[in-house]
Amino acid sequence: MMKLIKLPFKILALPLIVMIKLFCILAKVIVHISCYVISPFMILVGIILLVMLSKERWTDVGVCGAIEGLCLIALFGVTWVIAHMEDLKSLLVKFVMS
Repeated sequence: MMKLIKLPFKILALPLIVMIKLFCILAKVIVHISCYVISPFMILVGIILLVMLSKERWTDVGVCGAIEGLCLIALFGVTWVIAHMEDLKSLLVKFVMS
């Protein structure tokens, strides 16, 4: 009886698994490509940050620090989303296989 109740949900889970997997692949590709763009930018901002620290221009230090922090948060945020989407996909696969 429970198998008949779960069957429609298992059928609905299959396209969801495919969409999540495609999203994860696309997000990983975007992260790898953006690392080649963001990493040199972060190095440049870090160098500017050190120069501004040596010249004691504190507002510029704050701006450069904020830019550096936002880049770091963006990269880690996307990686966190990818990890959780893969966990969700594995839970759905376990549900379909049960």
